[in-house]
Amino acid sequence: MTNGRTVSWHQAEPANLVLISGPESYFASRATRLIKDKLRAGHEHLEVNEVGDGEYSPGLIFSLASPSLFNEPRLVIISAASEGLAEDLEQLLTEPAENCTIVVRISNLVGHNGKLKKQLSASALNISCEEVKKDVDRIDFIKREFQRLQTPIDQPAIRALVAAFGSDMGELGAACDQLANSGASKVSLIEVERTFQGRVETNAFKIADAALAGNASEAIRLFRHGFATGIDSVALTAALSMKIRQLARLFNDRNAPAAAIGMQPWQQDRAIRELAGWSEPQLIELVQLAAQTDFDVKGASRDPEYSIEKLLLAMAKSGQ
Repeated sequence: MTNGRTVSWHQAEPANLVLISGPESYFASRATRLIKDKLRAGHEHLEVNEVGDGEYSPGLIFSLASPSLFNEPRLVIISAASEGLAEDLEQLLTEPAENCTIVVRISNLVGHNGKLKKQLSASALNISCEEVKKDVDRIDFIKREFQRLQTPIDQPAIRALVAAFGSDMGELGAACDQLANSGASKVSLIEVERTFQGRVETNAFKIADAALAGNASEAIRLFRHGFATGIDSVALTAALSMKIRQLARLFNDRNAPAAAIGMQPWQQDRAIRELAGWSEPQLIELVQLAAQTDFDVKGASRDPEYSIEKLLLAMAKSGQ
């Protein structure tokens, strides 16, 4: 029984009427593809008709849903509700067309979309495609993708993907596909970094560089923007902590080979300049604060964002 049931996009399946609602267009397209693939798995010659936004005219659904000569399965995909569609579907559902699946995309609840959703949600399979706002949901998505693609992935690699692509689910999904098809027996952090050429660290090190240059306001601005667009707090703190540890190692041995501390020569030269305003006790306190921040963002604090901002302010004080 599908009528009135609500499922997530990855649980999409054929039904007489499917309403795909919510703002996340990537999930909506994936749900539509799932339905199409499931229908084609049993019927190679599936008839597919797509109606674009604004292309529907009253009565059109009856001709699209009507059976062909051999009553082959049919899939009708309608991009948005238009005038008359709700009434037409309501009439059609009194005697549903045999072997026909109708999918309607409802990206918002304005106008005809809202009217159709209100009238027909109780008679449809409702697929929810809500915007992803939490890292835990992004992590679940990545795990599900790699299970689907039958490729193991380790936890650091998952965190790195969230940090690099968390604000765009389409890009994140494409990244999962690319890694799963890379030929690696298991996707690791090294594989993520190699494939995406440092994108994982770009935002984090921009924030760190602003802080160590003494520009606290810019560091906080970059962090808040990154947080609003999906940057992972754990991955960011790890990158900040690595930068701090590099400074601490250089403080006692400024002639150490750059490769020995995981830097390029130009990065080492910059780090030595950044050390100019620091004393050993201050660096010790900063290392300890970085460790506490890492503890906070992994669950010890109810306000991990405040802990990161506190760390950034501490990093910026020498440059002020």
